[in-house]
Amino acid sequence: MRTAMLPGVCVLLLLPGENFRARAEGFSRNAPGTTGAQFLEIPASARAAAMGSAQGAAVKDAAALYYNPAALAGVSGFNAVWMRAAYFQGIDYNTFAAARDIGASGAVSAGVQQLSAGRLDEMDNTGTPTGGAIEPSDLALSLGYGGRWRSMELGAGVKYISSRIAARAQTYALDLGLRYQLKQTLFSATLSNLGKGLKFREKRDELPATLRIGAQMSFLPVSIALDIISPRGTEPVLAAGGEYAMHISRNFSWMGRAGYNTRAASSRLGGLSGMSMGAGIAANSMTLDYAWSPYGALGDAHFISVGFLWGNR
Repeated sequence: MRTAMLPGVCVLLLLPGENFRARAEGFSRNAPGTTGAQFLEIPASARAAAMGSAQGAAVKDAAALYYNPAALAGVSGFNAVWMRAAYFQGIDYNTFAAARDIGASGAVSAGVQQLSAGRLDEMDNTGTPTGGAIEPSDLALSLGYGGRWRSMELGAGVKYISSRIAARAQTYALDLGLRYQLKQTLFSATLSNLGKGLKFREKRDELPATLRIGAQMSFLPVSIALDIISPRGTEPVLAAGGEYAMHISRNFSWMGRAGYNTRAASSRLGGLSGMSMGAGIAANSMTLDYAWSPYGALGDAHFISVGFLWGNR
């Protein structure tokens, strides 16, 4: 039977227990992949990671390109966010997004996501090392737009996806989103990663098409976010997070965050897996955010983001 392991063990962030173990039996030159583009579901900012990825309604910067393109309508001036995540077993993940408002018409955005699993020994179909090695990697390039229509924010994004294990596959996908505010609550709905799968040789791996329904309630200085996430092929996931913002001066703020995600918790890793926490500061036109996520026996993941804002606030 042809089997393949996804780049590194980052699939543990995405797939619960038995499903992961069934997919993680080894690398093979003849079976370059059994799932497609799962890296698209890894947190794309440190703020998101700290809040359990509950960002459908709560996202408020250029990272909206990855969570809900409709939220780009809330960007003013020029905003850029860069994130680096260091996972267990040498897995590195980097994202960058930049957004620019175009006046009353809304805002446009562009971004890149890149994952590297390092150098891994190659095995044949029997599990015997071949003496060779592979360097799995994933890349996505995205463009997005968000604008207001009456009382709603609407948005769309397109992305080019490239994935390499023993062979390379590429495809395109579409994201759609909306966000609506009712008093102190923001409601959201998104459809992401809609498109044809990645075809490795004769086999096509479906994209992780996802429906996300979210809400954020604000009771200054506290906000609470909740998302129900339904990815193709797995059980629905509950993501919840909270943020406390302390405004120390006109140009300086401190934020504390915590979250929980049932997907990581369901992987049976033990410990505090599923939990997350972090903090951030905002000073003048710069933000600095950090998040920590434990994965039981596998180790911890650390996220750091740096953001810049020029122009209107």
